[in-house]
Amino acid sequence: MMMRTAIVALGLLAGFNAPGMAQPLFSDDFQDGDAEGWRGDAGRGDVRVTEYAGNFSLRLRRNAWVAAAARIPAGQEIRVSADFAAEGLEGEDSCRLETSFDGQGWIEIGRIADGQDDAVTLTSVASNLPASETARAMLVRLRAAGNAANDTCWVDNIRVTGQTPLAALTPALSAQTLLAAAPLQGPYATTVFAAPDAAPAPVVGLNGRLVLAAPHRADHFALLLDEFDAASGADGLDELPAFAIDLVSDGGDLVPVQRGPQRGVHPEWEWIFQPGRIWDGGDGEGWMRAALPVALQERNANCVQNGLMSFLYRDTGEVSQAVVQIGAQTCAYLQFDLLARLPVSFEAGETDMADTVRQAWRDEQAARLPRAPLADLALVYPQVDLAEIGSALEVTPENMTAFGLAANGRLYAGDCPTQYGPDPYCDVTPLPSYSVAKSVVGGIGLMRLEQLYPGARQALIADYVPQCTAERWGDVTFEQALDMATGNYTSDVYDLDEASAPTWDFLTVETHAEKVERACAMHPRQAEPGTTWVYHTTDTYLLGTAMQAYLRQQSGVVDADFYDTLLVPIWQALRLSPLAMQTRRTRDAEAQPFTGWGLTLTADDMARIALFLQAGGVIDGEAWLDRGLLAAALQQKPDDRGLPAIEDSLRYRAGFWAYNAGNYLGCDHDVWIPTMSGYGGISVTLIPNGHVYLYASDGREFSWRRAAAQSFAIQPYCEAVP
Repeated sequence: MMMRTAIVALGLLAGFNAPGMAQPLFSDDFQDGDAEGWRGDAGRGDVRVTEYAGNFSLRLRRNAWVAAAARIPAGQEIRVSADFAAEGLEGEDSCRLETSFDGQGWIEIGRIADGQDDAVTLTSVASNLPASETARAMLVRLRAAGNAANDTCWVDNIRVTGQTPLAALTPALSAQTLLAAAPLQGPYATTVFAAPDAAPAPVVGLNGRLVLAAPHRADHFALLLDEFDAASGADGLDELPAFAIDLVSDGGDLVPVQRGPQRGVHPEWEWIFQPGRIWDGGDGEGWMRAALPVALQERNANCVQNGLMSFLYRDTGEVSQAVVQIGAQTCAYLQFDLLARLPVSFEAGETDMADTVRQAWRDEQAARLPRAPLADLALVYPQVDLAEIGSALEVTPENMTAFGLAANGRLYAGDCPTQYGPDPYCDVTPLPSYSVAKSVVGGIGLMRLEQLYPGARQALIADYVPQCTAERWGDVTFEQALDMATGNYTSDVYDLDEASAPTWDFLTVETHAEKVERACAMHPRQAEPGTTWVYHTTDTYLLGTAMQAYLRQQSGVVDADFYDTLLVPIWQALRLSPLAMQTRRTRDAEAQPFTGWGLTLTADDMARIALFLQAGGVIDGEAWLDRGLLAAALQQKPDDRGLPAIEDSLRYRAGFWAYNAGNYLGCDHDVWIPTMSGYGGISVTLIPNGHVYLYASDGREFSWRRAAAQSFAIQPYCEAVP
């Protein structure tokens, strides 16, 4: 009877229905505190909504199950996903996500089992179901398959989305559409934004300023995920900001002069423009075609919504409308698809910087690691199991933006998947850092400061941040703040402080005065500095504030900027992309660099920063970093592993996490692997054999052991020595 009621209730579900766009069909994160719409049987266990650190989830025990109904459109592929945590699983016990079209036969989407039940780690399970021309509804079932009272499953973030199969995507973006003489037909396959292999070279280049004079609403906008209910309070979530971007052509390449997030007045978004292509593909009448990878980055935050732009141009300086399609994200809490036709204009004329921009672009490309498809790795190293690198068992494919293994001088990279096919500009895809910046900005920043001014690591926070009282901060060193061991905390239970309302308030205010006031006063003193690890982005922000003041004092430069002074010269020496040359800052005259989040990087940037660290912080024979602090961060000091972080097999030192993989790899002793880790599912892992494994994802999955084991198969490192 319950199943019948659930199917009838489908009429209550509603969602955006843009033909062909990915559609959210059903979702529940239980943040309203109840499980309305779910029906089932508690069996010998129980079912209830529980709360931890402000997050609500549905708890199932023993053999309890619940199900809910979702409406599905004909002809669309269906993706079903959920996040599980568990406790007490043994033997064949599991937590399962299942679906059914009739309430009788059930299809297993995925499960977690014994070994994935630490009661903390969220593991995503997901699978695609083929398109059906007849089914109009489905049931989603959550089930605890246990046999004891302590077998516990928590489930969160259940999602059902529908999407047109790739084969059914619009295969061409016609000149008539770009000239606004024909309707938008999207979504478009990503291939329409790439120059065909045999595309003729453009007759003329494209040099000048592309302008969108006023914000413009999207023609189609579909929310796929909105954990914090941004749509109800946001002003312009589906609105594209105005822009004015200078463009320089270099042969068939089209290079934006302004790279990185373009600061503006829009309440939600900042544009990112990356280098694209031009070619003679305008379907006659003198038109040529241009395409650029673009992204929207959240104001004051780090989320990225990636997309592609295309327009036509003529040698007269005339341009068509531009079509923008957003179809990929690196954002754990807000995701959407977007399609828009923008009324752009063009001001022809080569900028005075054109030759400099062209040369910088050539230098940037020359400095990158040689890039090869991941499949080539198995050609060079037949012992490698490619399925274990970027494994679906570690990172759910729908959550992956980019991944690769840097080994022996090359970056073996996977595709950058999107809703509509691989991103044709994967080598320049902008990726957020989130807390990877704690390692890169906080960690490398202090290593550089210590190398320039020995003793900086032992300077005291209170001496350089006057808003921080001596009572709490008078004996806390820069290094202890970097180690997350200030002794100031409200709770030492992992993530309670970081996920609290005061931290959210700190992250959302936009001025330095507001941030530093909150960071100094947020937590009371509860332990001696250096004795207890508690994860706080606020501690890293105070470290950056203190490093800035210390640098100004030591250098005598009253307006010295620690990011520009300590880090940008390193990035320039490494010839990283222009994305790395800037970071998020407070939106005030102070323009304080963020230390714990806010970088935007390419995969190549991430890989080469990691390789620079593995090379001892040396470039062309010159040491840029303090060797002792770097060695501690890279776990090269056996007597200085750092404090336990969450569990004893995890440590945190100098802004870097480390995992003891010795047992997993079959070594007869500890093997600590350092990693830079960012919110949502970003990892840059510095493997002791000199390899680097990296990925950017947004499903809150932080697993890379399988890739580390394949690196081990190439070059074992049980006996790796510093």
